[in-house]
Amino acid sequence: MIRATTNGVLMGYRNNLMKSFMTLNQARNTVLTRRNFNSFAEDPSAATQAFQLRRAFMRTSSQYTVSNSVVRKYEVAWSALDSIEKSVDSQQNNSAFAAILAGMNDATGSGRNAVGKELTQLADSIVQTMNNKYGENYTFAGADGLNVPFEWRENAAGEKELYYRGIPVDSDGRDPVGNPQGAENLEKLDYLSGETTYVDIGFGLQEDADGNLIESSAFNSSLVGINYLGYGVDEDGDPKNIASIISRMGTILSNCSEAGNWASEAEHEEFVRLAGKFETASSELKKNYTELDTKATFLKQNDLQLKTTASTLNEQFLSLEQVDLADAITSYSWAQYCYNASLKVGNSILSQSLMDYLS
Repeated sequence: MIRATTNGVLMGYRNNLMKSFMTLNQARNTVLTRRNFNSFAEDPSAATQAFQLRRAFMRTSSQYTVSNSVVRKYEVAWSALDSIEKSVDSQQNNSAFAAILAGMNDATGSGRNAVGKELTQLADSIVQTMNNKYGENYTFAGADGLNVPFEWRENAAGEKELYYRGIPVDSDGRDPVGNPQGAENLEKLDYLSGETTYVDIGFGLQEDADGNLIESSAFNSSLVGINYLGYGVDEDGDPKNIASIISRMGTILSNCSEAGNWASEAEHEEFVRLAGKFETASSELKKNYTELDTKATFLKQNDLQLKTTASTLNEQFLSLEQVDLADAITSYSWAQYCYNASLKVGNSILSQSLMDYLS
């Protein structure tokens, strides 16, 4: 009878001690992992909510990463166009327009060669600025960021001619003698001007029933240089590209004699005509610069919203998955106390049970 009672007491004690130990171990793991649950089975409802929130967080974080990169690209583009816009602004006293007026209205003409050199250098500077990079990609190269977009080449007449991605910027669709060419180069430029590179920055990114991207659900991050500087020629056959206009005016002034006389009346008339074309091209550049500035502002606001959303989602799933550390430590301390108390009680039970057994 004594042995049976002792065995019963010991069995009950061992069960309670094991429960106390398991509680202590679980409390310790909770402190170490700081998680409310470590498997779906432990809390199906919280685990499901946390999974959905984590998935939304990962998607938003990816969108934020892309958006942040686009914002940086647009900041580089904005800085480039800002410097160009200031250099050609007809309202600025030290701009290209002031130099053009000086070259056109110089009473003695003695400074025309110097102004011509200044305009030529400005045209080169504009092209160099438009060939800048963001990271490893050329900012204004449209969908082909790996190759330099703009370059000067010498034509058959020995004159500088501007090219964009291998195509003459001042194309009019005709060869030098005026025969129709099918407007091949101009068609290529038109195609390049419409290039797109759509990215997901939180607009929904959806496709229609035919599997085509719904354009309003993504953002076109492509920046095409000729859309800002202009391309093709007008009804007079003059270039629309502002760098080409400035370069040609620089050449005309450089052709003047040391005394400042025009090389020909035709070049004088062309210079006067191009001065008006310059104002038109300058206004167009300013309009395009303003549009880019508006897009850049929108992108920054959208970027901030994505960052805020990602932070909120992170807080939400962490509130489900992670415990309050202070509460977890308190629970662990209590579990440790209970386990130690169980060991002390065990010592007492074992001693009494042994004495009963011996007696």
